[in-house]
Amino acid sequence: MRYDVTDMGRAGARKLTQLDFVANNIANASTTGFKAEHLYYAMKGKKVQEGAMMELGPTVTKMDYSQGTLMLTGNTLDMAIEGDGYFTIQTRKGNVYTRNGNFLLNKNSELVTTSGDYVLGDSGKIVLTGSNININHDGSIYVDENLAAKLKISSFKDPYALSRSTDGRFVDAGNAGLTNAKDYKISGGYLEMSNVNAVREMTDMMEIQRTFESYQKVILTLQDMDKISTNRIGKLI
Repeated sequence: MRYDVTDMGRAGARKLTQLDFVANNIANASTTGFKAEHLYYAMKGKKVQEGAMMELGPTVTKMDYSQGTLMLTGNTLDMAIEGDGYFTIQTRKGNVYTRNGNFLLNKNSELVTTSGDYVLGDSGKIVLTGSNININHDGSIYVDENLAAKLKISSFKDPYALSRSTDGRFVDAGNAGLTNAKDYKISGGYLEMSNVNAVREMTDMMEIQRTFESYQKVILTLQDMDKISTNRIGKLI
């Protein structure tokens, strides 16, 4: 098999990019509602007259939307979604979507995220004035036994069309097929933890590092062979 230095360099660069994804997953292993994202790429052989040359295949990124483990917090305003859907959050730049249900009340008794963005209900901002707050599985919020609001739980026909934002949030550019979620259950007093499998990510990191080191050794070997060939040609001339 004949290896090309340029292709090997590109393959090494892709491995570094893949390593960035793994490192980001590990860094967010404790981030509430975080979804792991992985990068995949292929290497394939291309027939040439001298033998086989390495050819880079396509690169694909894929989000893992699987359910994270629910953790009991005991905080009434903490909420977790079991099943389909996202909390709908209003920011200055438009609505974003998240599985992070770590909420609180601001000075105006409005339900907000820890960064101060509004958590939306079916009728807009949610205001909770009272002392006894209860959350039903369908997202209905009762204050002192009176219905105060119902959470707006959004879903998407094509969640892979969403773009990742900060703090485990997602943005819809209009291509994901926004709709109202139906198959879900809200658990009050719980938070959905990150779905990152730390053991798998660490294993992937070590494998990527070993592969990258192998690429480096091949590139150095090819460079040494080029130098030897150049010197020999120079002597013949």
